[in-house]
Amino acid sequence: MRKFNFPFVVVLSLIAAGCGSAPLGADDAARVGDKVITMEDLDFEIQRIPPYQRTSFETLRGKRALLDHIIERELLLLAAVDEGLAEDSTVLAIIADAEKQVEDVRVRAMGQVFYQKMIVEAIEIPDSLVSDYYESNIQQYRNNPAALVSHILVSTDEKLAEVQALLEGGTPFDSVAVQLSEHSATASQGGSIGWVEQGQDVPFIGEDQELLSLLLTAEPGTILPPYVTNLGTHIFTVTEQRPESYDSIDEVRESIEDMLRPALVNDYFRNDFMPGLKETYGVTVNAPPADGVYAVINDTPVTEEDILAELEAIPPYQRASYETPEGKQLILDSMIERELIRLASVEAGLDQDSSVVAQVEQAEKQVEETRQGALIQEYYQRYIVETAVVSEDDIAAYYEEHAGDIYHQYAQIQVSAIVTDSEDEMDLAVAALDDGMTFADAASQFSTHQPSAALGGDFGWVPVNAPIPYIEVELGFMDDMFAAEPGTEFGPVRTNLGITLFMVADKIEDGVKPLDEVRESIEASLRPGIVNDYLYDTVFPSLREKYTVEINEDAFLPAESIGADSLMTLAQESMGTDPETAVVYFKLFLDRYPDNERCDQAQFLIGFTFSEQIKDYDAARDAFRVLVTDYPLSELADDAQWMIDNMEIPIEEFIPMDVPVEEESTTE
Repeated sequence: MRKFNFPFVVVLSLIAAGCGSAPLGADDAARVGDKVITMEDLDFEIQRIPPYQRTSFETLRGKRALLDHIIERELLLLAAVDEGLAEDSTVLAIIADAEKQVEDVRVRAMGQVFYQKMIVEAIEIPDSLVSDYYESNIQQYRNNPAALVSHILVSTDEKLAEVQALLEGGTPFDSVAVQLSEHSATASQGGSIGWVEQGQDVPFIGEDQELLSLLLTAEPGTILPPYVTNLGTHIFTVTEQRPESYDSIDEVRESIEDMLRPALVNDYFRNDFMPGLKETYGVTVNAPPADGVYAVINDTPVTEEDILAELEAIPPYQRASYETPEGKQLILDSMIERELIRLASVEAGLDQDSSVVAQVEQAEKQVEETRQGALIQEYYQRYIVETAVVSEDDIAAYYEEHAGDIYHQYAQIQVSAIVTDSEDEMDLAVAALDDGMTFADAASQFSTHQPSAALGGDFGWVPVNAPIPYIEVELGFMDDMFAAEPGTEFGPVRTNLGITLFMVADKIEDGVKPLDEVRESIEASLRPGIVNDYLYDTVFPSLREKYTVEINEDAFLPAESIGADSLMTLAQESMGTDPETAVVYFKLFLDRYPDNERCDQAQFLIGFTFSEQIKDYDAARDAFRVLVTDYPLSELADDAQWMIDNMEIPIEEFIPMDVPVEEESTTE
């Protein structure tokens, strides 16, 4: 049974209009009605699939499976349009929401471009401001004195003497480090530990002010005397000294400007730019609102309804803080700014900006995807889900099949109890019951067990052989409670809770739940399968016939350029994972290379795949008979005949009963 899921790919204008019944081209994958799906369309759709799912669709067989998926969507879309669902109110409402989002995208995109070009890029940061910041924060740009250091680490006096002898003999320091240093992290690098800075730890060694002072004051090229650390004995050399310095203002100007710009932009936007726009387009704010109008922007009123719509768009967990008068004022200020920027953006022609146009085009594609999705969803619900019927016979059969498991109910009793601390208190409760008080009311009034007293004494349902909740002592009358009728009391007896009077409030007999009680759940369990079968066994075949589907199967076959050996390898590799495809490829091998010396092997493997992988024994026999007939001299002819005679016989029947499998395996 195939499972129908609404696809993650959506066929849009990618399905180009075809030319009547003209033959499909080499690059055409299929035609549905008068629309053609090309191989390029499939490649485009594959790129839209998440990377972690994409690999399985990039093979020829994967593309073929994707094509079926697209064809099914197109058939449902055509059927939905023919049923007039393009004018359905639900579909139109969904499309209207999507189209509103297009306008939202347009306004947002124009606002972003306008803000960047007209505000951010309009701000020039004075040199004096940069200089003031640089001078006030000069210590941020200080470079500490540093030394470029290498070392050789040894652990014994003998090794130290060997190192010193080589250095004194003129062997380069880095060569000695590579040969003799025991510090694995730096030996291969000629002993280099990098730059050592004032105020910082020495790399690999840690804090050591004495060593740091020696390194920072040594002349470049100096080899220092042996120095002992927690790692062992070191010979250090300093190859370069870098004195204290400061980054120049030109080196850090860009970073300073980036730091200063946000505040300057905000100040310009609030104190100069927005007041100018308000004057240009005319903004009147009513405080308090007049007749439900909060403000007028360029002759357009902002009403209570507009404010409420903005509130609805705020996540519920944040909404409360905006429902106050102060919060609504913040919303109004934001709406005014947004509308003024929109007006200015349109006047500046930014609706034609390439960035804005690209974002709007993408949003419009989303509208088409939404339209198609809404049409298909409505058709699926109305003409498939609601049409497929779960029959009484199906329900009865499912009920009968699961009467012993899912729908079997074991005996249970619902237990209530009154718990008191003393016998006198229990006597008062029993007297109240004798006077006509209900057990629930008595439990609420007299019981000292708070969890159950609040529920009228209810201790819950108790299955057979299970303890009563909260009760930790064994009760000798449990079997009698299961046999008793609802309303029967037991006790009072002393339990871990106190003096306790029990009552059987209700009971369920052992047996099968009534069909009427579980009918709805059975139907819910069966419906997905019934709907799926109806879709694939009835709806799709009917739609394929109605709209005519043509598939260019040759487009999904390996190219002729791959050669005979490669095609044979491809077929063999498919046997375990996709046997149907393997058969297609073996047959293609025979068709393309009828004189190849491996044709008999291809024919045998067709039969073998049918027999061992697909389990279609009739097709397997037909394939093996072709081998015996057409390739009688082949070494595989006897094997093919054996398969014809024995393929359905279990392998165990070929093993002598008195010979253990292990012995036979060893002998072989």
